[in-house]
Amino acid sequence: MLSEAIILASESPRRAEILESLRIPFIKVIPAIDESVFDHLDPAERVSALAATKARRGKLLWEEQRTAHMLKNGIVSRHDADTSPRFVLGADTLVAFKRENAWETIGKPIDARDAEAMLRREQGACQYVFSGICLLDMEHSALEMALSVSEVLFAPMSDSDIAWYLGFDEWRGAAGAYKVQGAGSYFIKEIKGSFSGVMGLPIHELYGILKKSGYLTSQQ
Repeated sequence: MLSEAIILASESPRRAEILESLRIPFIKVIPAIDESVFDHLDPAERVSALAATKARRGKLLWEEQRTAHMLKNGIVSRHDADTSPRFVLGADTLVAFKRENAWETIGKPIDARDAEAMLRREQGACQYVFSGICLLDMEHSALEMALSVSEVLFAPMSDSDIAWYLGFDEWRGAAGAYKVQGAGSYFIKEIKGSFSGVMGLPIHELYGILKKSGYLTSQQ
């Protein structure tokens, strides 16, 4: 059983659910950042840069909360405070379509109409899902990065299919306007790659960076 909590710098409930399923204790912070600053990058570079930025932002948020807690409780030394987490996990996921000389990317829908437009673009087509993750070791100021790229083939969807699926409200906060672990799976014909990566947190790649960083060892 793992006892050391990590900081999850993400607002995604799906990433929290994955960590819970893996029995990894975590403290969640919401890293509000301007994601548009990386729009000029290709999808792989973009999700990696965003994951690292979220991890660094998560560190700052944790330190701010930690300082506020110490001041409130009259703690004068960090050694007198409870043990602090050592690692911060940041992640980002992006849906993209391959073009001859460029990528067409899709983020999270802003409303139901935007979600409908995304689903119309996706139906009957193959998309790529890029998930970048970053583990920040606050003790050594070191970053461990990993990237998962998966192909997702959608079945054709009729107007009534799209309207029916939108009624589930799974599009809210979901890259590409669907949840592969939910009713969105009705319309997924094939996945090549990482199922958990399509959800937003590739488990195999996560295991790799947790081991490399020393969070997981063979003795655990």
